[in-house]
Amino acid sequence: MWLLLRPIMMAAAAAFVLTTSSMAGEPGCVDWGNAASIIAQNSLQPASAIYQMVQKRTGGKVVNQALCKRGSGYVYKLVVLGPTGEVTNLTVDAATGQP
Repeated sequence: MWLLLRPIMMAAAAAFVLTTSSMAGEPGCVDWGNAASIIAQNSLQPASAIYQMVQKRTGGKVVNQALCKRGSGYVYKLVVLGPTGEVTNLTVDAATGQP
């Protein structure tokens, strides 16, 4: 069984590393240490509420996040590790919680 799962897990780990490293330096994304004040000042949905909604909808787990400026608002850019090891990038409007 492990021999069958190992290639899948390796691929998922590689995708995760590639996805997370590109998100960190993306233009318009704020340092996570400054996100709380931006969320409060702009009346954005709390990150924890967004994570719960996304994890419930996808059945996966949020493994990386970023708060990014888009136009006149903000979005959460999330990396979700699915229940079978697939990696999905999602963008959610930070004000409304809508994809």
